[in-house]
Amino acid sequence: MAKTFDLSDFSEDELTALIDEATSLRDTQRSSKARELPVAADGSKGQDVHDPNHGVITTPTPREVKEEGPAHGATA
Repeated sequence: MAKTFDLSDFSEDELTALIDEATSLRDTQRSSKARELPVAADGSKGQDVHDPNHGVITTPTPREVKEEGPAHGATA
């Protein structure tokens, strides 16, 4: 849940300065977050699990287990 701030006592100049500083901070944080991918062509965001540097251990599908399992000593 987002925090609610009481800004009613701020002057117009103070609000303008606050907005400018918050916008600058947000832009700096966005540009420094290398782990976040930009929006993809299909509109999705997130980690590319096919990227070898994604940092996530993927779970094999049942088909992958069936096909690759015997090579690793798994039995049916």
